[in-house]
Amino acid sequence: MSNDSFNLLDTVAVLQKRWKTILWFVVATVAAATIAVFIVPQYYKSSSLLVSANPALADKARMFNNQIQGLYSYFGSGDDLDRINGVADMDTTYKQLVDEFSLIDYYQLKDDSLALLRRNAALHLRKDLTIQKTEQAQLKIICWTKDKELSAKLVNRMVAIIQETETAIWQKNYQQSLEQLNNAVANMEQQYQVLSDSISKISGAKYALGTAKLEILLEQIKQYRKTADEFALAAATRPAAFYIMETAVPAAKAERPDKSGIILASMIVGFVFSCLLVLLSDRKIRA
Repeated sequence: MSNDSFNLLDTVAVLQKRWKTILWFVVATVAAATIAVFIVPQYYKSSSLLVSANPALADKARMFNNQIQGLYSYFGSGDDLDRINGVADMDTTYKQLVDEFSLIDYYQLKDDSLALLRRNAALHLRKDLTIQKTEQAQLKIICWTKDKELSAKLVNRMVAIIQETETAIWQKNYQQSLEQLNNAVANMEQQYQVLSDSISKISGAKYALGTAKLEILLEQIKQYRKTADEFALAAATRPAAFYIMETAVPAAKAERPDKSGIILASMIVGFVFSCLLVLLSDRKIRA
């Protein structure tokens, strides 16, 4: 116990004796850290918050059947959020942003082929623009750049690209179905015309059968036209793939580097390191 107390008192005495050395070391460390944080580039943060919409809202049955319209939730599930995340994380999405915002120049890349420059710029962008899935089943898109306007523009443009991609996928499906229906209607109309012309040349039982076929074919044409109109309306009315809870705006101030935090940390580290250095040098002198 006495040895420990003596060692502790001895340590305090050494630190008190060499306090000027410790002070100068801390001041030098803080000065160096202060200069560094004011020299390094400042980065601005912008973010957007999304929540997935229910993809069933794009179902044409929802618009034409009042009995099931209320069964659809406006919000999607975790799987729907993963799908949005997958679209956002595609290489084509990042490369589109690289091209639209001239990020090859922003990252000061050169002396390579255009393909490699685009690829390298996309890799840099992946470090600056990240996508996070929150515990509240939301998707947060965050971007850090040296230009506060650019950060907000990149995030909002990525949100728009996701929306365009999602919309294009289901709209293309409806368009393909609509084309198939229109082709089927055109074929049935041609059959109706041929059958109608042939009926005028026959009589008796064949005439009765031909007339019945015409009625059935006409009913099918009406039904197919109605379905085609529903698909056309569904394709024209685009439901949201997600809802924007928070739109990205330019940051009021730079958030990187954290100047006060770095300076405080350098002060603590400088003090601890200088104390250890003083104690070590004192032990060597005594030895």
